[in-house]
Amino acid sequence: MRRERVLVIGLDGATWTVLDPWIRDGTLPALARLREQGTWGPLTSTMPPLTPPAWATFLTGKGPGKHGVFHFAEATTGTTDLAAGSPRLVDSRSIKSSTLWDILGHHGRHMVSINVPMSYPPRAVPGVLVTCLLTPPDASVFTYPAELSPLLAGYRIDLDRFIGEKPFARDDDGSRHKRAVEPTLSLVREFHDMEAIRGDTALQLMRSEPWDAFTVVFTAPDRMGHYLWQYHSLKGGEEPGTDGATPAELHDAIREVYRVIDRGIGELMDEAGPETHVILLSDHGMGPAYSRNVQWNAWLRRKGLVAIERGSAANPDGWMLRLGIPRDRVGAAVRRIPGLRSSRAVVRARALHGARVDVERSTAYYVRIYDPVGGVRINATGAARAELIARLKGEIAELIDPATGRPVVRMVAERDACFSGPFAPSMPDLVVVMEPEYGSSDRLSNYSAIVTPRTSIGDPGGHQSEGVFALAGPASMRNPDRMEGVAIADIAPTLLHLLDLPVPADMDGRVALDALEPAFRASRPVRMSPPVPYWPDEAAAREASGDSSNGDDPQVRERLRALGYVE
Repeated sequence: MRRERVLVIGLDGATWTVLDPWIRDGTLPALARLREQGTWGPLTSTMPPLTPPAWATFLTGKGPGKHGVFHFAEATTGTTDLAAGSPRLVDSRSIKSSTLWDILGHHGRHMVSINVPMSYPPRAVPGVLVTCLLTPPDASVFTYPAELSPLLAGYRIDLDRFIGEKPFARDDDGSRHKRAVEPTLSLVREFHDMEAIRGDTALQLMRSEPWDAFTVVFTAPDRMGHYLWQYHSLKGGEEPGTDGATPAELHDAIREVYRVIDRGIGELMDEAGPETHVILLSDHGMGPAYSRNVQWNAWLRRKGLVAIERGSAANPDGWMLRLGIPRDRVGAAVRRIPGLRSSRAVVRARALHGARVDVERSTAYYVRIYDPVGGVRINATGAARAELIARLKGEIAELIDPATGRPVVRMVAERDACFSGPFAPSMPDLVVVMEPEYGSSDRLSNYSAIVTPRTSIGDPGGHQSEGVFALAGPASMRNPDRMEGVAIADIAPTLLHLLDLPVPADMDGRVALDALEPAFRASRPVRMSPPVPYWPDEAAAREASGDSSNGDDPQVRERLRALGYVE
C-alpha cells in the first residue's frame, strides 16, 4: 500500500498581488503549474498577522489563545503596547502545545522541517530540523540532530547586515529614528543568494533523508516586502536606489529572486513526484505600509476614560494636553522651518518620553498589538463593564476618518469572539482590526483630529491579513478560480488528513474539504482523535539543544528590531 506524502512550501509574507501577475506572464512556471493542477485562493492569517503567532498556528492547528504566542516578545498586560518592554523574546519553547512534529512522531512518520519560524532552539523531532530567523548569527547548533549543523557549511538562515541599523526610518520620534541602509541591488542580490542556497539545501535533504512530510519556508518575500515594497511593481517605485540603481533595475532584481525561489519549488516538486500532495502557504500577506495614525488613547481620553500618569505632566505632551495645543500642528510647523527640526531643543524634546496612560486609573485604554490590529482593555466590572463594552463596540465601529469620509475600522469584537483557550486573557477585552491604510500610535498627546497623517513612514511595506494558499496533487480539486474560506489554522488538519492520519480534537482548524476532489472526500472521511501529547515525551520535547538559554539573545533582538518587529 502506497504511503502518502505531503510537501509544504512556505513563502513568508507572500501575496497574490505580487505572485499573480508573474504567474500569468510566465515568470513563475512552478507556481503556475501548482495552481493549474490544483486549487488556490487567499489564506486568512492570525490576529495579529505576524510571523510567530501565524507559524505557531501552522504548527499546532490552534489559535494563539491555545498555543500562547501572540508576538515576537511575550505578551504583557498593564501596558499600552502588548509586547513593549517584554524581557523575553518568544522561541520554540514558547509554544505551549504539541505540534505537527509531535503528532507525526506518535504515528511513526518522518518529517524534514527547514526554516519554519518558531523552531529555534532546535528540539527532538521525528526526522530533521533546520531552524529559523530566531537563531543567533553565531549559533553552532541550529539543527536536529546537532551533528547536521557543521555539514551545512554556507547555509544562511537570514541576513544579518541590519543588526543595530534600521534599513528605513520608523516613526519620527527621536530616539528610535534610524536611517542607515537603503534599497540597493546588492541587498536584493543577498536575498537571491540566500534563497538559492536554501533551495539547494532543501533538495539535498529531500534526497538524503526519509520523510513523509517535508516543509521548507522561503523568507525573502517578507524581507523584500518590508524593505522594497514599492519596487515590486514597475508603477510603484520612483526613487532610485542609493547605489544608483534605477527603479526598473530594482524591480527586475526582485523578480529574479522570485524566479530563484520558483526554480527551487519546481525542483522540489519534481523530486517529490506526482503522487505527493503539495501545499503552498504564506503566514500573512503584504502591502503598502499604513499612512494614517488613529490616536485611540486621545479619543478615549476625550470620552473621559483615559487617565494620565501624574509624572507625565512636565513633558511636552503633558503641556500640549493641558494647553490644548495640537501636537501634529506643532510638528508640521517645525518641519517647515529650516534647521529647527535638527536644533538641540527640538531633538531633546523629541527624545523625551511622551505622556503616559495610567493603566490602573483608566477606565479603558487602547493597547497597540501589531498594526492594523489593536484592542481596548476595560477596567470595570459587572453591569458597568458590559455597558461600556457594548457602547465602545458601537462607537469604534462607527468611527469615520474625516479626511476620507470612510470607516477606519474593519472589525471590532469582544475578545472571546476572536480568541479561545487558556492564554486568551493576554489579549485586550475588545479587539480592533483597522483597515490596512491605518495604524495606531501608543503615544498620548493632544491632536487636531483623532486620525492624523503618519508623518514619517518607515518600511514601505507592512503585513496584511490575507496570505496565499494552494493545494495540488492526487487529492486536490482542479479549480481555476479563487477558493475562499481557508485559514492558516486549517493547514495542520488538512496535512494530517492527506497523510491519512486522524485530526486531534483540540485543533481549532478544520480540514479544507472544499479543496479536495469529491471522490477523495468520499473515500476518506475525516477521522478525529483525542489530543496528542508531546513526542517522544514532554521532557524531551522541552529540552532544547541550541545555544540560547535565556530566550532573549541580544543579536536576535537586534535582528527583529531591524525588521521593525520589536523596539
